Amino acid sequence: MEHAIRDGRGINLDLQGTRSDGEMYWIRLMGERLAATPLSVQLTGTLQDITGPKLAEEALREQARTDPMTGLLNRDAGLGDLEQFLAPGVEDRVAVLYIDLDRFKIVNDVLGHAAGDRLLASAARRLLRAVGDEGSVVRFGGDEFLVICRFGNDATRPARLAQSILTTFSENFRVDGEEFSITASIGIAQSPEHGERPQQLIQSADVAMYDSKRRGRNAWQVFSAELAEQQVERLQLETHLRRAVDNDEFELVYQPQVDLASGRTVAAEALIRWRNGSLGEMPPDRFIQHAETTGDIIEIGSWVLHEACRQLSRWRAGGMQLDRVAVNVSYRQFLGEDLVRTVRSALASSQLPGSSLELEFTERVLIEDEPDTLSTFAELRDMGVVLTIDDFGEGYSALNYLRRLPIHGLKLSQLFVQGVPDNHSDVAVCQAVAGIAHSLGLELIAEGIETEAQRAFLLRLGLGVGQGFLFQRGVPAYQLRQHYGSPLMVLG
Repeated sequence: MEHAIRDGRGINLDLQGTRSDGEMYWIRLMGERLAATPLSVQLTGTLQDITGPKLAEEALREQARTDPMTGLLNRDAGLGDLEQFLAPGVEDRVAVLYIDLDRFKIVNDVLGHAAGDRLLASAARRLLRAVGDEGSVVRFGGDEFLVICRFGNDATRPARLAQSILTTFSENFRVDGEEFSITASIGIAQSPEHGERPQQLIQSADVAMYDSKRRGRNAWQVFSAELAEQQVERLQLETHLRRAVDNDEFELVYQPQVDLASGRTVAAEALIRWRNGSLGEMPPDRFIQHAETTGDIIEIGSWVLHEACRQLSRWRAGGMQLDRVAVNVSYRQFLGEDLVRTVRSALASSQLPGSSLELEFTERVLIEDEPDTLSTFAELRDMGVVLTIDDFGEGYSALNYLRRLPIHGLKLSQLFVQGVPDNHSDVAVCQAVAGIAHSLGLELIAEGIETEAQRAFLLRLGLGVGQGFLFQRGVPAYQLRQHYGSPLMVLG
């Protein structure tokens, strides 16, 4: 206003005020100076009530920051707020609580995604109730949430909020008439010691959360130097793993699948091994899950498929007439778009028919229930590829999927095989799985056979093929070739 009076410029101001009843309003002042004397100035213009447009503008701004399903701050809004809290010159200490819902996937699997969405909304309300005005709650993605809190001199606030959240989640959730126990695993990271940038702080909290989940879930864990060291190891693993295919660091060993009656090798399962110059020999349980998380399993899986097919082709050229080679396929490969193309390429490059390849996948593939999964199964089956559920009975055992997906067989988990014939529960499970396979016309293969008593029991149960240390461990291709044609056990 002073500049307009002094310099003769036009006025265009948006002003905010509060009415006597406490309601906020906005007005727009537009005007210009008409004339001026040493003692007075004349201004002319208009006042316009712009409360409606301003409120609509604010609603749009708020909508852009809000997750539509839960009403919480969305990922971008949370990251923006955290960046402001961590800006140079801001002295308040900040903590991030990274929250992952335990067993949330069960609700999606049993009741469907709509019910899962309702549970997420209910979980969001509980988080708001637990945090109150001591922090802001962010839906970070899927069933993961952040709590961002400034705690200044109140060093106990992050842990107190974490415990409040666990207490709030101790009561069962009720969705569509069903009750579910959904707990939370929480990781806590604090600035500046655990990170000075938003992504760094969130990553530290994420590492702590996974450690909490590993320790048994329904708990909270603060980021620590030990976890930081584990994080460095994980980054090293990720770096080396990403280069492993190009550096020719993988190899396949093969465990024979044998006719249980004769001991004759009829097929082989390809098992991956990794030898790295810096990390040494890495067992699959150290890197497969990590590769699934990072997405590197797609490239690794493609290499395995091509190499296994090449080896089967070499065996057959040398006179080994194995029925097929079995390859484990990650759920991430099924959810990707390239599995069918990769399988077709692997078979074509080795000049093999589809029936020469068996794909083994865990029950997780069944319950992912992605729209493209059924189409992928159908295309693979049309190619003649044998589709088998690995470790059947260990996971969700979603029997409905067995009925509608075009699979060929099941693998009876060694978890149950190891207890037969003495453990009555394991015997009952094996009999039940055998009954399911028989009634659905599915082939059943046993894995983890270590004793003659187990082999005899499985034969009585009607199984024809199995694998395990009783016959042979995973061995290099040349060693399997040496033993081909001779029974891999002494029949009693």
